[in-house]
Amino acid sequence: MKKIVNLAVAAALVCGLCACSTATKEKLGLAKKAPNEFMVTPRPPLSLPPEYDLRPVVEPQVQESGNVHLSEAEQSLLSKVANN
Repeated sequence: MKKIVNLAVAAALVCGLCACSTATKEKLGLAKKAPNEFMVTPRPPLSLPPEYDLRPVVEPQVQESGNVHLSEAEQSLLSKVANN
């Protein structure tokens, strides 16, 4: 019998909370407050800096030949391919 009474009381409390106004729900933390769309500040449009297209200055480097670390057999194969 106590279970039925407790269940009925709980159901009444749930129904009572559902019928509350939004102010009461906000105080209890049951309803979320949406932001005011007119209070949002607009941001300026994105823009690129004036020197965006400039690249950093790179000093020229001396390129070594790519065949330095190849064995004699590999070098001979590359020379045959280059001659054809």
